[in-house]
Amino acid sequence: MKRIYFYFSTKLTFDDYVHEHSFALRVIPPETRTQHIVSCELSISPITAVNQTVDAFGNKVTAGYIKGDHRFLDFEIKGTAETDCTRHRTDHLPCYLYQSGFTKPSDGLKALYEQAAAELHTDNITDRVAHFSEVLSEKFTYRKNVTTAHTTAAEAFAAGAGVCQDFSHIMLSLLRMNGIPCRYIAGLAFCDGETHSWIEYFEDGCWKGFDPANNCLVNEDYLVLSQGRDFGDCAIDRGVMFGSYTRQLQLVRSVMKAS
Repeated sequence: MKRIYFYFSTKLTFDDYVHEHSFALRVIPPETRTQHIVSCELSISPITAVNQTVDAFGNKVTAGYIKGDHRFLDFEIKGTAETDCTRHRTDHLPCYLYQSGFTKPSDGLKALYEQAAAELHTDNITDRVAHFSEVLSEKFTYRKNVTTAHTTAAEAFAAGAGVCQDFSHIMLSLLRMNGIPCRYIAGLAFCDGETHSWIEYFEDGCWKGFDPANNCLVNEDYLVLSQGRDFGDCAIDRGVMFGSYTRQLQLVRSVMKAS
């Protein structure tokens, strides 16, 4: 078990006033078998009333509405958690076995899968996951500003480079082609200064974490914020608003350290 302090903040700034702004945040870490949330404070500015719900994937959703004119939305969480890799989650949904909008493979990804699968000589799921990650790390490069939050696994693979979200989507695509149930995880980790993403695969009746961007198993330095079929189910913030703004700037900062 490891006790960690976490902090995450996002500052959204619009280039003109907006109003009637509905938003949904998936930023409060859930209480699970693998992580105990000792404390967690959420602050939102402009100050507004919010409702707390849980979505179909078990994510905590904070929903709010700002009626009047404003040019920014800031939110942050800070707290303490205890993570434990000796315990495992057992929640499961049938949809995790099937490709989703972000993970649907292209011909190029199918060819990569066929090549990697031909080299497999084990039925052990953990070994298969490690093998696909090794193949991916040889074919795909970590590089910022190549992809966006809307880039699919097929598009990222064609570009040859991307960030942790892209590694996760491609990995999910490969594992699902191999018949391994798996899901996308959004969260915080010691290895990143923003949010991070990794995957979990289902083996022996429980979930196990793997970080394809770093080609390693997940340990107690990772804190889950949300999970789902892909990024679309796990987005930290979503919003709909009215106004004449043409763009928004986003500043993200996170901190994880031993408590």
